[in-house]
Amino acid sequence: MEKRTNRMLEIYTFLKQAIAEGVYVEDDLLPTDLQLAEQFGVSRPTVARAVKKLQAEGQVGRKPGYGTYIIPQPLAEPSSAERVFGLLIPALGETEIFEPICGQIANLADSHHFSLLWGGGGTLHDRGLGNALQLAEKYVAQKIDGVFFAPLELIPEAAEQNARIVAMFTAASIPVVLLDSDIVPPPLRSAHDLIGINNINAGFTLARHLIDRGCQSIGFITRPNIAGTVHMRLIGAREAVLQAELPHDSLSVIEIDTAVEAFAIGTTWDALDGLICYNDALAAPLLVELDKHGVNIPRDLKICAFDDVKYANLIKIPLTTYRQPCRDIGTGAVDAMLARIRQPDAVARMLQLQGELIVRTSTEQ
Repeated sequence: MEKRTNRMLEIYTFLKQAIAEGVYVEDDLLPTDLQLAEQFGVSRPTVARAVKKLQAEGQVGRKPGYGTYIIPQPLAEPSSAERVFGLLIPALGETEIFEPICGQIANLADSHHFSLLWGGGGTLHDRGLGNALQLAEKYVAQKIDGVFFAPLELIPEAAEQNARIVAMFTAASIPVVLLDSDIVPPPLRSAHDLIGINNINAGFTLARHLIDRGCQSIGFITRPNIAGTVHMRLIGAREAVLQAELPHDSLSVIEIDTAVEAFAIGTTWDALDGLICYNDALAAPLLVELDKHGVNIPRDLKICAFDDVKYANLIKIPLTTYRQPCRDIGTGAVDAMLARIRQPDAVARMLQLQGELIVRTSTEQ
């Protein structure tokens, strides 16, 4: 039952985000239930429940024989008893973990008496930065009560722009709860609440798993301008090597700044027997390319990553991964925001949640 509910919330979140971004506007028709069921690989009743939730919120209407259409939204001010929070998630369309996190935040809106404004999303390299700045300015102008912000990454100016965005909210006395990563490099901490996983533990868990499977030479793949969370995972992986009493050079850092296919072909893999990728979104296509070019996985090279995205178990060689507790992160973010509003001068809190190792074919012995 919980799995069906999660899938329903995923569809609900996807449609709500599309409406908020203007993908569908007044009187537009949404895709049919059948089309959405095929897109998400679920039953039509699951889609119908997601649409019914939007219908109950007054965002869409249904007409037999016509379809599901967008209802124009009045520009009324929220009631004084209801707080208004905003989502600022530049990677919402690119990093899969944010969909269930935001879905859980949205799911708690009614029971915690707040409304939620959606915005952001898309590809960071294309429009994420400009969109994030514009949305931050919009939220400040609207004088909302708080912002859930997932900092920018993977662009050279990420640190500068993250600081700029948060400074805008601070100047306007709008509380910020950070999702997944901080706006300063570790081990530094900003003055804002942060909800995510224990990344040192996550990196340690994957590295120890590979070592337990016999790996003696492990590569840790990262990217330029990566979030501080990945550096913490690397620290954890190094600790696993240290505790296993392996030589310090048993773990090497590999930075990818090209397309995955070119990276797979242009890298010599013979010296490695284990690979940790900074997330599943990199690991899955890399695994496919390596298999295509004759690397025997998992016999010659064992691969694992982080997040447990929905396709990690669907590729030819299912991927071992560290699952993020996305619903719990969403719940923790709401709790942190409400606590911050009650005590605006309290010390910044950092909630580090425990994930789960999901072992699949890519690291079999």
